[in-house]
Amino acid sequence: MKHNDSSVETGRRQYYSSSQGPFYNANNIFMFYGGGERGNTVENIIDRLRTDDQIIHVHGERGSGKTMVSLVISDRLKHRYNIIRYDVPELSASLLLRHLLIELCPQKASLISAQQARLGVDQPDIDVAINCIAGKLSLNGRTPVSKPYVLIVDSVGEVDDGAMQVLTRLAGLRVGGKPVMQSVVFHRLSAEAARNVIPPHDMVQSGNHFWLRRLSLAEINEYLRHHMLLFDFNRRDLFTREMAYFIADRSEGVFRSINTLARNAFTIANLEDADKLSMSHLLMAGLPPRHEPASEPGFLYRHRGQVIALLGLGVVASLAVAVFLFQ
Repeated sequence: MKHNDSSVETGRRQYYSSSQGPFYNANNIFMFYGGGERGNTVENIIDRLRTDDQIIHVHGERGSGKTMVSLVISDRLKHRYNIIRYDVPELSASLLLRHLLIELCPQKASLISAQQARLGVDQPDIDVAINCIAGKLSLNGRTPVSKPYVLIVDSVGEVDDGAMQVLTRLAGLRVGGKPVMQSVVFHRLSAEAARNVIPPHDMVQSGNHFWLRRLSLAEINEYLRHHMLLFDFNRRDLFTREMAYFIADRSEGVFRSINTLARNAFTIANLEDADKLSMSHLLMAGLPPRHEPASEPGFLYRHRGQVIALLGLGVVASLAVAVFLFQ
């Protein structure tokens, strides 16, 4: 096949719509897209960890690439720090301490049981667990740690005040004047907050807070080409500007929506046995979901109370007749 040929043989075409096809490996760090200020955000966070001991906060809506950024940061720091990364649905003080005890002090994991982690624990139990973890991290302040720890928290839910207080206390531990545990906490924004609060073209950074903004039209076009180039160099220009504009309109610049739309379009193209992706496939993939008309409840459902009453009355009447006949 010629390098400039846009057609794809049958086996390769099916591969494009499989689970290994393009835009499926969203959390593969080798596919990381540094546009939309994501690359600068990663570099700034790493610099802050080297020079600052405050907790770093990263904010982004669902599908904005928080998990990818956390994985890239973990990979970049793995040779200099001991990385502890938690990708959990929710995080409280008790859950966080339970995780850290298992990670750092497995013999003392019973200080907070699994049930206590779910239900919560009192302040004395929190203090005991933190002292145990602090002793492991700092060796009671007598021995410098060769590799400090970085805790990366990527939670779908809100990180409550109790968990933040635990992170703050751990960030205050010092050995030889240097912190032994630093934290990067990823927070989830609502789509409305991401749309209204975050400027569309500038990375937002305030102190130790970073925001992951949505992609612009030009960046979406660049992202599509970047992804296709890494997946299949010969088809790096598959997405035309018209197709990128349509994807931008439907996705509003959110990574998850871009990936979903592109994957669905590839699947439709494969079902049609098409040689390459086209605008018509994207149009079908971007159709809004069909809403089934609400059907009117049936007669029995609308009058279920009366029907139940009549059935009960019939049973009682039958029993009364039976008793009368056998007397």
